[in-house]
Amino acid sequence: MARRGNKAIRATVSMKIAVSDSLLVLVNNYVKALRFTLFWLKENVPNPNEDGVISKVHEELYTRLREEYNLPSKVAEDCYRDALSVYKGWYNNPKKGRFPRVYKPTVWLTPKASYNVDFEAMTVRIASVGELPILGYPRNLKDYMSWKMKEARLVIRNDKAFLKVVFEKKKEKVEPKESIAIDINMSEIVVGKDDEHYVRIPTRLHEVHHWKSLAENLQKKYPRRWRENKRILYRVRSFNLKARRIMEDFARKVGKWVIEIAEDFGANVIKLENLRNLIKNVDKLPKEFRDKLYLMQYRRLQYWISWQARKHGMIVKFVNPRYSSVSCPKCGRKMREVSHRWFRCSCGYENDRDVIAIVNLNRRGSLTPSSAHQMRDVAPNRWWER
Repeated sequence: MARRGNKAIRATVSMKIAVSDSLLVLVNNYVKALRFTLFWLKENVPNPNEDGVISKVHEELYTRLREEYNLPSKVAEDCYRDALSVYKGWYNNPKKGRFPRVYKPTVWLTPKASYNVDFEAMTVRIASVGELPILGYPRNLKDYMSWKMKEARLVIRNDKAFLKVVFEKKKEKVEPKESIAIDINMSEIVVGKDDEHYVRIPTRLHEVHHWKSLAENLQKKYPRRWRENKRILYRVRSFNLKARRIMEDFARKVGKWVIEIAEDFGANVIKLENLRNLIKNVDKLPKEFRDKLYLMQYRRLQYWISWQARKHGMIVKFVNPRYSSVSCPKCGRKMREVSHRWFRCSCGYENDRDVIAIVNLNRRGSLTPSSAHQMRDVAPNRWWER
């Protein structure tokens, strides 16, 4: 998934396709041509950001790539465009480092010119290769069939071919209606719009912390050997990978669940906490709490919630979370903790701190006056109405 700001949303869908001799020949020729083009750009294009560079490259390399490397016309254009993008990325990097090398067998393809996908027959047509059947695709492919197809990457890995197609959807204009707020903490994620309508989603942080602890215990047990012993190193990496996969899987699922909850509540605005200063003073926290804070991956959760919201035509707003868990939604005073995570106010209102947080968060930010949430028996904030 790619971030596209406010302009559009993109999704990459990987499809397994059949392998043929002509396909392997195309990939092999493309990699050789890409390698040659990169070094040609280094020698002949001192500044790739200048105007007219693409025309100069086309004039010098188009015929050569077609004749010497036997590339189809559109694939030849894709080749020097691919090389130019890699060269620009290296040139614009302040640190630069080693000049980029080409090792992985991948091909950049342009829709309708270099490739075309027929979803009814489940086939893909690639220039100079012909029609190939699609052998496998994700279950949610139907969600993107109405989106616009963009560039694709043909990847050869372990004698298997995969076509990674980028789909794009333009941003929709949405009128804000009802809204929900999300409070994320280490034990659970609370999604709701008031103190009566909310859903609790338990996190999988304990599983992630378990696998990370196993990796750290191995490193402590073998403080010197774990870097050199392949068996120990493999175990450490596998534990860390397991923890990362669990959290990534959970974040993706939470994004889908939040959208389902929002639809059930009739909301199309999702309010998230602004986490700009989340880890500002993280070094002052206890070690176990600090580790769990890193493992929780708050921003990863928010990213997938935001992505799913934009995919389904919803609005995402970030609000200030300051004192949202301890401020009374009824009178605005600071509440006092009377038991574990249970707060009570002098005005008589009491509730769980997570529920208090979603009520306060949902009241922050701008909504249309007709859909703005109001607490029952709330004292007015304006002194002239008191």
